[in-house]
Amino acid sequence: MHRYSFIILATVLGLLVHLAGDALAGTAKSVGPTASAPFVVVIDPGHGGRDAGSRGALLQEKDFTLRAAKMLAALLSRRPEVKAILTREADTEMTAVQRASVANYNAAALFLTLHADASWRPGARGPAIMVAAPRRPPRVAGEPARAVAFRWQRSQNIHLASNRRFALNLQKRFAAIRAGEKPPLHILAVRDLEGARMPAAYVSLGVISTPEDEARLSEIAEEGPYLTALAGEVLRFAGLTEDLPPKPIEPAEAAPPESSQAPESSEQPESPQQPESSESQAAPSESPQPGESAPEAQNAAPAGEGR
Repeated sequence: MHRYSFIILATVLGLLVHLAGDALAGTAKSVGPTASAPFVVVIDPGHGGRDAGSRGALLQEKDFTLRAAKMLAALLSRRPEVKAILTREADTEMTAVQRASVANYNAAALFLTLHADASWRPGARGPAIMVAAPRRPPRVAGEPARAVAFRWQRSQNIHLASNRRFALNLQKRFAAIRAGEKPPLHILAVRDLEGARMPAAYVSLGVISTPEDEARLSEIAEEGPYLTALAGEVLRFAGLTEDLPPKPIEPAEAAPPESSQAPESSEQPESPQQPESSESQAAPSESPQPGESAPEAQNAAPAGEGR
C-alpha cells in the first residue's frame, strides 16, 4: 500500500515539475526587449569629414546619410524597447574599425550602415542591400592558427543566416513600395561590416548620381516609406510589434520668454514719473550756461595742442 502511494506521489510530483518547466519555458520565450533592457541598434551614417562619398548634382552622400540616420534613430526611439545609437552625429571622419567598435562597445544586437551609392548606368535607381560574405580573415605574421580560428568565429561569418534573413525581409518591404522594382541583394566582402560582432547589413537608400533618385533622397522624411520600412524590419528583427507611436509634439518653449517679457512691458508704464522728466526738461533752460562754457573748452583744446 505504501509502495503504491509512493509511486502516485512521485508521478504527481513529476507532473508538477513538468508543468512548471513548461510554464517557465513559456515565460522565457515571451520575454523580449523592454524599456529597462532595450534592443540596441547602432546606425552608421556612411562617410563623413574629408570622405564625402558619392556625389550628385547638389547632394553629397555624407550629408544625406547623416540626415537619414538621425531620422531613423528618431523613428526607432519612439519605442522605449529600442535604443538607437549613431556612430557619428556630425560631419566627422571615421574608419571602418572605429564604426564597428562603436557597435561592439555598446553590445549592439544589430548594426546598420546607411549609404547612397553612385552608378555609371544612367537609369540606375532605387535602394540596394548588402551583407558580408563568409571569408577567412587574413592571417597576421606570426599569428597562431588558434587566433585565426578565434577571429573567424567572431567575424560576420557566424551571422550570415541572420543577416540574410534580415536582408530578404527588408528586400520585400522595399519591393512593396515600388511595385515590380525589387532591390538587389548582394553577399559581398563589405569592409564596413567586417569588424562588427553582431548581425549587420549595408543599406543603400538610392542612387545619388541619378537625378530622379537624388531628388527623392533630398526630400526624404522621417515618416517616409523607406525609413518606415527599415524601422519596421528592425522592430520585427528585435521580436517586437511594428507599431510606431505618433511623433511626439514638441512643447513650444519659445512662448515663456515672450511672456516673461510681458511684465517688463507692463513695468514700462512709468509715464506717471514723467513729471520728473518735466523737471529735467527745465534743466535745458539752465543748459545755455554749460553750452556757453563748452565752446570755451573746445577752444582751449586747440590751444593746448598748440602748446
